[in-house]
Amino acid sequence: MEPLDFTKRIVDFNRLLEGENRANYNADDIRHWRAVYTDLIRFKETLLGQTREHIEQVPETKKELAGIDVPFLEAEMKRLQGGLQFWESRRARGELPPG
Repeated sequence: MEPLDFTKRIVDFNRLLEGENRANYNADDIRHWRAVYTDLIRFKETLLGQTREHIEQVPETKKELAGIDVPFLEAEMKRLQGGLQFWESRRARGELPPG
């Protein structure tokens, strides 16, 4: 991936995950994407927690981490939560049995 493509993707908070298709899906897709989004959210939560702990332990990093990394991770979390919400709503509409 070229650097310019990478930077465009980083700031596109509406992008879907690779392979995700919200227009055409089945029950297996709903299960799959719920699991993927749940995993990514947990991972980003861990990163956010570790970043905040590091800021407390090394105050000199606060400007960089709190000013750039934390807001980016928080924005990513919102994007991922929106994706999970989409797939959860498909399950709630009866397109997938609970489980």
